[in-house]
Amino acid sequence: MLHLVRGSLVLFQGGNNQSNLAAVCIAHKNMMMLVVIMSLAVFACKGLVQAVPFPAPNFNDCNNYQGCCPAPYNGTISEKLYVFDRKLPMRTRPAAHLLDDAYIAKYQRAYRLLKALPDSDPRSWKNQATLHCAYCNAAFNFDVLTSSGRSSTISFEVHFGWLFLPWHRFFLYFHERILAKLLGDDDTFALPFWNWDNQSPEPPLANVIPLAFANPMYDNKVQSSLYDERRNRCTKWPNLIDLQWQLECANQTLELQTSLRQWNNRLMYTQLVTAAPISRLFFGESYTLGGAPGRGAGTLEVTPHGTVHLWTGNPNATIPLSDMGILRYAALDPIFYAHHGNIDRLWEVWKSLPGGNRKDLSQADYLNTQFLFYDENAALVKVQISQALNINNFRSGTHYSHEF
Repeated sequence: MLHLVRGSLVLFQGGNNQSNLAAVCIAHKNMMMLVVIMSLAVFACKGLVQAVPFPAPNFNDCNNYQGCCPAPYNGTISEKLYVFDRKLPMRTRPAAHLLDDAYIAKYQRAYRLLKALPDSDPRSWKNQATLHCAYCNAAFNFDVLTSSGRSSTISFEVHFGWLFLPWHRFFLYFHERILAKLLGDDDTFALPFWNWDNQSPEPPLANVIPLAFANPMYDNKVQSSLYDERRNRCTKWPNLIDLQWQLECANQTLELQTSLRQWNNRLMYTQLVTAAPISRLFFGESYTLGGAPGRGAGTLEVTPHGTVHLWTGNPNATIPLSDMGILRYAALDPIFYAHHGNIDRLWEVWKSLPGGNRKDLSQADYLNTQFLFYDENAALVKVQISQALNINNFRSGTHYSHEF
């Protein structure tokens, strides 16, 4: 569950109705607290079995106090890894602020069809969000033995560590393939990305809520399938995004917007360039079956990724900061997928930057970690992080219509 404490993003990790096992606080102005908490987390996990990669979880063994369990599976899961269809056409993911009318019409239809699926279908809108919640809220637990022979429970958590980027790449891919299937096997369909890091003052603006997501009505006739009423008033046009947002909606004068663009550009340069010259800093700390969750996020994950979530979620909602600002509900806003499309794109941008050692991680414990997802045919399939590093598997990842 996410909580915002002025200037801080806090994740409370727990499961099985037990006391919270760990808390990780990323604070803008209190880094000493972060050091202390991380040190305690590492100390608490000394004596666990030697780190090994996470195997794919068993969906039927899901146990989560928030009810975040994906649709159960009654079939047989192949021991073999999912085979990506390399015959699919190479697709271009478009920038959301540059979408044309024909694309928006197709995009609207895709989400209407997805939201019309019954909850009994594991591909449904609700089940998409539940799957994200399950992997992000300790719904899957593994029992391990410590070196002293004592049992311990390790929770599978894809945030605040090196699992963050590859897990979301897979999640986007299968979401995209499900939408393509619902559109009548339209293999040309690709998700857009929300290019909020582009601070150009020239219209159409990229660093605002894209128009396709901003209007409650589509074509002034029907309710938009891309709109979410649980969004922050700060996101209303013509407000620019604030990548360092801290719960306040200032009156955005032209002078303030000029300053915001400068702040946002400086933050992106810091997070992509100066703060991330090596892989460990960019991807975050390791997280394996013998380790502790939340040992340290990579440079993109908390800021700007987390602040975009919080800026978009509604602090005045019945459940404050939902949808986008709460892990449990974040994937119920269609803009979640465009947001993560941009995060996925920035992963590729980072690797293309000169200087430093900007390469994908190569540790076996990372490469051999496995996940389960429902594919476009509602089959439960197994993937492995090593597959995420071959961008051609996804037939879209290297092709974006707008560069950083």
